[in-house]
Amino acid sequence: MCNQWTPVTLGDIAAISSSGVDKHIVPGEQQVNLCNYLDVYRNRRITRAMQFATGSAKPSEIERFQLNKGDILITKDSETPDDIGIPAVVVDDLANTICGYHLALIRPNNGVDSRFLSYHLQSDNAKRHFLRTATGLTRFGLNSRAIASIPIALPPPHEQAAIACILDAVDMAIERTREVVERARILDHSLLHDLLEHGLGGQRSSKRPAHWPIKRVSEVAEVGSGVTLGKDVSGFKSVELPYLRVANVQDGHLDLSTVKTVRVRCDEVDRYRLEAGDVLMTEGGDLDKLGRGTLWEGQIPDCLHQNHIFRVRANRTMLDPRFFSYVVESDIAKRYFMRVAKRTTNLASTNKTQVRAFRFPVPPLSEQEQIVAIVAAAKAKLRGLMQKEVALQQLKKSLMRDLLTGKVRVSDGCLSPPP
Repeated sequence: MCNQWTPVTLGDIAAISSSGVDKHIVPGEQQVNLCNYLDVYRNRRITRAMQFATGSAKPSEIERFQLNKGDILITKDSETPDDIGIPAVVVDDLANTICGYHLALIRPNNGVDSRFLSYHLQSDNAKRHFLRTATGLTRFGLNSRAIASIPIALPPPHEQAAIACILDAVDMAIERTREVVERARILDHSLLHDLLEHGLGGQRSSKRPAHWPIKRVSEVAEVGSGVTLGKDVSGFKSVELPYLRVANVQDGHLDLSTVKTVRVRCDEVDRYRLEAGDVLMTEGGDLDKLGRGTLWEGQIPDCLHQNHIFRVRANRTMLDPRFFSYVVESDIAKRYFMRVAKRTTNLASTNKTQVRAFRFPVPPLSEQEQIVAIVAAAKAKLRGLMQKEVALQQLKKSLMRDLLTGKVRVSDGCLSPPP
């Protein structure tokens, strides 16, 4: 910590109140706008442009929890510890709007910049403090004492404001990039849908091209099931190999951050081994996992797949596996699997027969390749934008670490090392 900064706790420099005002409207109470948990969790700034829920409150609650410009709200309890202590700063005066249930209201004293304080509450030091002081086993919570005890190195007011301005600029860049990413994601999805429904270039019409036959998967590819975990292979010659789980197969990409291994019989390896160009599809589980799929490009040698993942191996004289992987991402596939899946509450699953029966348009290979090139270019742009967002997040984290500890000082609008 910079020796010119004052060591304090949050309770020394702000008033802290935990709200118990819920969304119920009680007869006889005044109707109010209620800033709730998700308003704070999803936004770093609370503005008058936001749409708030309606609730009611007693006069004493309105007086205590009315939101004013410069207030900070934090999430004070959640089912997961990472979701507590999330801050948002109120940047507008909000008439008849109060702090709702599951939130704490922090009102900084004069001379304390609320934006600076909000960034401090986003820091790694603050997160560690909240994790250490939270109570609960199945639901984690922060009481007022835990919130008030967080240590803060407090710079002079002008330096607080300068630090906040720098981090505000990075936050603004992140928000704008996130908006562009979302627009690019929507464009990517609509482009794929448009190409599959209306064809290419001069062939485009309101209907799917007539020379695109509709084929079942079984007519243009072979569908294979994966290895069943927990099988007893004792007494057989066996080998330990990596395998893909449902968690590895995401919608349109693979997550290979954690790849497990399984022991299988040597004479079954060829049956379950993946080949570059296989399209992987999940059997189901939660609704978002139903028919989820992507292309395997041989990232891991001798990799298998478990039985909750189907492997679709294209007949490349008729079907480009890259094209089929995009079909799996499309609304055509999602509508089909939602329709035929076996469903229970919030769960759904499909089977090999249904995958083999899935019908989709199959253009000539040359047109499949053109569609692949167009969609791949859009996805490359989207990946670039997402990487830019990640880089900005990393920049913000690095700046917060340096600026909020005094490792790098702000002097006359410029960054400088401490004297």
